[in-house]
Amino acid sequence: MGNIGSTSTWVVGGPVGLGLAAYMYDTQIRDRNSQNTKNRIPELPEEVVDRIQAYLPVSSYFRSRTVSKRWHASLFAPSFFEIRTQVHHKEAWMFILSYRHCRNWSYAYDPTFDTWHKVPLSFLPPDFMYPTAAAGGLICIRAYVDGDQVLSVCNPLLKYWRELPPWQEDRIDPVIGIDVNPITKEYRIIAVGSYESGAMTEVFDSRCNRWTATGSLPHKMSFARSAFCNGLFYCMTAGPPDALLAYNIDQGMWRVVPVSRPSFLWYGDLVEHFGRLLLVGALRVDQRFEGVRIWELRELVAEWVEVEAMPDRLFKEFYRKGKMFYSFQCVGSGSFLYLHVKKTPRVLMCDLGSHPPTWRWLPNSPTCTDWSEVSIWGFAIDPCLSASV
Repeated sequence: MGNIGSTSTWVVGGPVGLGLAAYMYDTQIRDRNSQNTKNRIPELPEEVVDRIQAYLPVSSYFRSRTVSKRWHASLFAPSFFEIRTQVHHKEAWMFILSYRHCRNWSYAYDPTFDTWHKVPLSFLPPDFMYPTAAAGGLICIRAYVDGDQVLSVCNPLLKYWRELPPWQEDRIDPVIGIDVNPITKEYRIIAVGSYESGAMTEVFDSRCNRWTATGSLPHKMSFARSAFCNGLFYCMTAGPPDALLAYNIDQGMWRVVPVSRPSFLWYGDLVEHFGRLLLVGALRVDQRFEGVRIWELRELVAEWVEVEAMPDRLFKEFYRKGKMFYSFQCVGSGSFLYLHVKKTPRVLMCDLGSHPPTWRWLPNSPTCTDWSEVSIWGFAIDPCLSASV
């Protein structure tokens, strides 16, 4: 484990080894040119450089772009993006951040190499310390400035950030969601008060750089779990009454989804998985926790359909490690679901892309003095690092 760009992220062999060989070759060219200009070796053609870099994992970009100005510029060129999309899927990373100290403690799990990377957020001002949402390579972080809540958006890899304009309404710890257009990289952020009955919803659009007030909530939303899926922002209220709400961000309207919660559901998280809305929750029967299940929303038949269950062996270990089992977190990132019980240092991963789905513990997480204040977020890293704030 090391900082992004450290040599520990390089692996020789296969397409990645090809990228490393190209890096070493290009470095040797520069060294020889500087030592003996008479024996100049021609540099690699631009198309070859783009194709080699396209095979590199995101964690290696920070190393490869130091080779030369041309390598650095090629990472942001449209031609590189086209080649990259042909040979590589987006890399889905899972971030873990300290809820109150994310500037100094933030890491990302890289499933390509099954390792953790330290991703410092020290470039943010000291007041920005409360992560609230993430998507498409961007993280939303709250701050308290002179008694008011302020929201910022940052790209943790490129270390770009910006403070958003203030909300039109005064809000106390609002529920935040962010939706990033994968093609244009434009994004919209939804904010709705979590303690206010009938609080007005506001949406920030990066294209016009302003918040727009829209419809009110049909229910009081307390401690809601939320997820974006197919252009809709879903929220599950803590009740009473319990309800699943959906917000159409284009129409600016809320509606109640006519679906009952699964029987014996004690606690659950909403997760988007390749256009499917999933509910990952714990079952409690006669005061005993009986397992963790995954359901998919089938709105046409108005029900949650069970699609996967945590193996009993892993559930016993998962449950035993958490004193407050009802407060576990689950996030989706690419093909993977990551589950974490608060106050514990381990994360359990479910690979829904395999048949049948597989479960396993991640490598030991980074050391943290207080795991009760750790939040996890998952999102796909943009392949050409162009997620703009």
